[in-house]
Amino acid sequence: MLRFRLTSAIVAGLLPVVALGTVATGYTGRPDASVSSTTSLAAVGKHYGPAGNFSGYSVIAVTGRRSAWVFGGTNPGGPSSPVAARWNGTTLQTVALPAGLTGFISAASASSASNAWAVSGYGGYAVRWSGSRWLVARRWQQGQITGVLAVSPHEVWVFGTALDGTRGVGTWLFNGYSWKAINGPPGDIYQATAWHRDIWAIAATSHGDRIEHYNGTAWRQVQVGPALDRVEETSIAAVSGSDVWVLGNMAGRAGPGRVVLARWNGSRWTRIMTSVHAWAGQLANGSHGGVLATATPASSAAVGLILRVSTLGRVAAVTVASGLGSGVSDVALAPGSQSLWATGGDLTELGADAAVWVIPLTRA
Repeated sequence: MLRFRLTSAIVAGLLPVVALGTVATGYTGRPDASVSSTTSLAAVGKHYGPAGNFSGYSVIAVTGRRSAWVFGGTNPGGPSSPVAARWNGTTLQTVALPAGLTGFISAASASSASNAWAVSGYGGYAVRWSGSRWLVARRWQQGQITGVLAVSPHEVWVFGTALDGTRGVGTWLFNGYSWKAINGPPGDIYQATAWHRDIWAIAATSHGDRIEHYNGTAWRQVQVGPALDRVEETSIAAVSGSDVWVLGNMAGRAGPGRVVLARWNGSRWTRIMTSVHAWAGQLANGSHGGVLATATPASSAAVGLILRVSTLGRVAAVTVASGLGSGVSDVALAPGSQSLWATGGDLTELGADAAVWVIPLTRA
């Protein structure tokens, strides 16, 4: 989900991957060495709306080896118009959304090229790709939408509970033909991830967060232990059926505190405490079993980070910055390649342009 405190804009250039200090894995207190290297970034940008508009891409949904959808809109935080574009790894093609829609596209999910979905957090709608055009799948009269998960054409979940526990639209399931409201504890889900039909989710209440698991039949609460103590969770990613990661922030006296990850290896949870003071954003599957995470440093609203976290707990970060300002909203590992695709925006003298970056990976 795009939060403009996290995502102002981004620009291309030659930027370093910076070392982030020591990283503790589990609870042993033993540090692993951070990894540093360099990389070059290439950006492709588009502007939507009047020249003074802040336009940006908030999310990316990969649909194939060289294909993805990127979504966003104009004027986040105010009266907005949604946008969608096809990405083939080198070029962007804007594709029309249904007429009359308002609000930023804030979340998206695709299980295949023919089963892509997107939702607007405050626009109150879900759209789906028919194979030739975007269609409105459902509208809600009121309430925030916080996530969408397309497991298959006959299993699409929409979630609507904010991180502070405020209930929006709640949880809904589309079976390919009709929608059903899901009540009880799953109704508190903020965001979810899937490995085939295995679903893992962050649920939020006014009393705190919890992790939920769905095995294809029933939901149950997962006992995480101390791995997420005092952590506000922001995103979750399933690398496999027995490898699940959670991203969040350790509570701090002021600002966002430190970025924290927790990993489940099929039998136990461990904590990875980074030295990064930043607002945690979104998680995505990385290379060699690791994960990628977006973040915005607490020290600068004009810099974006993409954290690369290995299965050993080593952390490196691609710093994305420009003279005017920068921000990263979402990231994905480009299928079949050694590069990342990232979305966000690039501040201009008048407003901001929506942008996609191709980031060649060096071995971490």
